[in-house]
Amino acid sequence: MEYCPRTLRQVFESYNHFDKELVWHLFRQIVEGLAHIHGQGIIHRDLTPNNIFFDARNDIKIGDFGLAKFLRFEQVDQDGGFPTDILGSSVDGTGQVGTYFYTAPEIEQGWPRIDEKVDMYSLGVVFFELWHPFGTAMERHIILSDLKLKGELPSEWVAEFPEQASLLRCLMSQSPSDRPSAMELLQNAFPPRMEYELLDNILRTMQTSEDTSVYGKVVDAIFDEEMLATKNHHQSAGRLRMVHHDTSSIQFADLDTELRDYVAEVSREVFKQHCSKHLEIVPMHLLDDCPKFSRSTVKLLTHGGDMLELCHELRLPFVSWIVANQKFSFKRYEISYVHRRAIGHSPPNRYLQGDFDIIGGASALTEAEVLKVTMDIFTRFFNSELCDIHLNHGNLLESIWIWAGITAEHRQKVAELLSMMASLRPQSSERKLKWVVIRRQLLQELNLAEATVNRLQTVGLRFCGAVDQALPRLRGALPADKPTRKALDELSDLFSYLRVWRIEKHVYIDPLMPPTENYHRDLFFQIYLGKESHPGALTEGALLAVGGRYDYLLHQMWDHEYKTNPPGAVGTSLALETIIQHSPVDFKPIRNEATTNILVCSRGGGGLLIERMELVAELWEENIKAELVPIPDPSLTEQYEYASEHEIKCLVIITDMGVSQTGFVKVRHLDLKKEKEVQREDLVRFLLNAIGTQFRNPSVWF
Repeated sequence: MEYCPRTLRQVFESYNHFDKELVWHLFRQIVEGLAHIHGQGIIHRDLTPNNIFFDARNDIKIGDFGLAKFLRFEQVDQDGGFPTDILGSSVDGTGQVGTYFYTAPEIEQGWPRIDEKVDMYSLGVVFFELWHPFGTAMERHIILSDLKLKGELPSEWVAEFPEQASLLRCLMSQSPSDRPSAMELLQNAFPPRMEYELLDNILRTMQTSEDTSVYGKVVDAIFDEEMLATKNHHQSAGRLRMVHHDTSSIQFADLDTELRDYVAEVSREVFKQHCSKHLEIVPMHLLDDCPKFSRSTVKLLTHGGDMLELCHELRLPFVSWIVANQKFSFKRYEISYVHRRAIGHSPPNRYLQGDFDIIGGASALTEAEVLKVTMDIFTRFFNSELCDIHLNHGNLLESIWIWAGITAEHRQKVAELLSMMASLRPQSSERKLKWVVIRRQLLQELNLAEATVNRLQTVGLRFCGAVDQALPRLRGALPADKPTRKALDELSDLFSYLRVWRIEKHVYIDPLMPPTENYHRDLFFQIYLGKESHPGALTEGALLAVGGRYDYLLHQMWDHEYKTNPPGAVGTSLALETIIQHSPVDFKPIRNEATTNILVCSRGGGGLLIERMELVAELWEENIKAELVPIPDPSLTEQYEYASEHEIKCLVIITDMGVSQTGFVKVRHLDLKKEKEVQREDLVRFLLNAIGTQFRNPSVWF
């Protein structure tokens, strides 16, 4: 711990005037300190002159991190507020308990989401005190009260320091989004240092010169071992003592490894039951022109100066492969790690994820299958009563935006706020409480009209809920235009298919739920694991899976020189890391090493879709690998072609007569050229016996 003999507050009390150059010097050091703190993913939340120190060399140090908040990248701060004593105030607003003058309005108003901009508000007050000395405590109290409550500055001070007044108003803006960040201040608010000008010249040379030697020298300097050692030494010496090192990332814990292996094994078994093929994703690749969808990836620089990107998700590489190989019907799965930027200078975090995708097929039917796959995995570890499925559709969300009057420029920010209650069951008391603070933020930060916010609230109260209740209300309230009808019809079809597979409890339509990925423009879903606070009530839970249709992504990446249109595509991404963190370890895997896949087919009867769905689900329950052609009414020729394309040798064929009269189904092996009629109730037993011998025991066919 470093000894600092005095604080900025003590300096304010000792000096009535600061030299202008000294003020800019001190302010720059404070801003540099904040930039470093925010770069570590930390919000100070109590930046005052009492917590700004001078060391023995008179350099600025920011201290007292008792109220600091750690943030993870790509996660929002859902802290509903601070303990009440933090918001108290002493007579002069600077007592040990309160920091009234320095507290950002979003903290006082209990916004559900805060970020590093609360520190920038506090910085504004400190900036004003650097430029405006006070003769008495009462004068300070009056002027700072006018500044905080009314936004008023002394007119003579504004006339003398117009540039400082303009910067101060930006820092103390009521809207956090209007305040500059610490890095923006360093880049724009100060006269450039000589070394910065030299660096800018080097960067300009790298961008404009055809001679790549300059770039090579810069890369060599970055990888210089002595420079790296010096940099690491300075970072270690200056690292905040409050940083907690996360030991959960250590990979040699025996129990964790066993559970991790088992979760992957169970997921793999279920994926294979649905006849999907394993495609392994390369863990890193050179940056290319592949479309990016608003993500913050982990980037690496090689000694040769090439930029690499660690795998951020498992879908984009798969879609690239589909486009390159012109696949129109395909099922795949992948179990691998995805990477996220860590706080500060820590190594990237990695998380185990499982993806399952279907290329081709009818929209709602393939969506139902990926949900079936997802729930089959989760129910191996959790009680299904704790798993909530939230459904939405891109067209429905667009219709809600229009109906509520949310303009295009506000939709992204509104979606970010609404996503904070996505994990809560519609109509639950917890969700209604969360809406209160979200409503306040919609009105105060985004300045939305009250009528607009009221309409959003109506959506939350009337149109979010169980599918059977929400669908009729949505049909009655929204315009019957083609996109909206399409969305509601597809949601209705999806739920009817889920019912066939006995997935109907805790399935909700949530029209206010935004997609997690920009490429989900049609049906999409999120599945949450709730925590039971008391019988029948679930608190905010963990996100288990996200997924949906991504036809838009496939269309964006498709080579449109091809004469054919791209197929449809749907997928699910399972947070296997969440299963590992929340599940017990006393599971025993059920293994079925047989490799025979079954295709459930129909002949006549209008496709017998429901009967095919019921039969394939029965086979899955017996751990038999089976699938159906994912369209409602395929011809027998189409089903044979599907079997050939997917290398399926065994067909189970149901007919209208067999379903309604005889009770027989036909089992046909294409390679062995054998077939047999089997009683419907004996089918599972027959297949289990036949699979055990790969259908090669002659007695099977007699």
